[in-house]
Amino acid sequence: MTRLIAAATVAMMAVTVSLAVAQSRPSRGGKPGGKPKPTPSAAPSASAENPYEDKGAAAPAGSASAPAASASAPAAEPPPPPPPPSDTLDGGGKLSPLNPEANEFSDAGVAAPSVDYDRLLADIGSLRARVAAVSDTLFHSRIAVAIELHGDHARTSNLTVSLDDGVVWTSPAAFRADDATTVYDHAVAPGHHAVAVEVERRDDRNDTFRSAQRSRFMVDVPADQKLTVNLELKDDSSMGGDFPSDKKGRYDLRVRALARAEPIPR
Repeated sequence: MTRLIAAATVAMMAVTVSLAVAQSRPSRGGKPGGKPKPTPSAAPSASAENPYEDKGAAAPAGSASAPAASASAPAAEPPPPPPPPSDTLDGGGKLSPLNPEANEFSDAGVAAPSVDYDRLLADIGSLRARVAAVSDTLFHSRIAVAIELHGDHARTSNLTVSLDDGVVWTSPAAFRADDATTVYDHAVAPGHHAVAVEVERRDDRNDTFRSAQRSRFMVDVPADQKLTVNLELKDDSSMGGDFPSDKKGRYDLRVRALARAEPIPR
């Protein structure tokens, strides 16, 4: 019995060895028992390239297709820049660089309405007339201003008389006063007042030579009296006659004021 078991064991070992030798032989013509073909290796995963990639959250299904769709759409082109302003005129001439651009000055809003100076002067004249009428009623003291002009070649271009810094009289065109001529006479409050005269003269030999002067005098009007202020203007200028020929000349305009008070009879 022992021999039979040993023989069977030897036979099984022989069969096993023959099978191993048969599998190790090279295949011929694709016969079974040949060396197996190598299987293609799987594509490397993203984890193989980047072992630190986060594997926890998976991208949503629609997120992968959205960038692709946006990448395929063409980008909107920016609008072309406006053409530079033309520096030439319609006739072909070139604009001056000193000309302001259209947007150089800010919009200051609606322009203020123009002042009607004629109406304003009329209102001022009416107001002064009313003040003079009130003064005649309230005050018994008066002031009078007289003008006297002298000068062979001097002509008056403009002449004004002011009382307390307000113009009370303006000379008409071609005004002449060889003798004392009263131009203002009204009642005022007693006390100190300012009388001013502003004159512009020209030479009748050469109109380009002109002179102007303003003189201001303080006077005192006594109570219940009339103060007469005589303004004498004398012009002995020689610029218009001497300077064109001799290249020398002088301006000589003098203004003198003479004040005298007299009681007003009741």
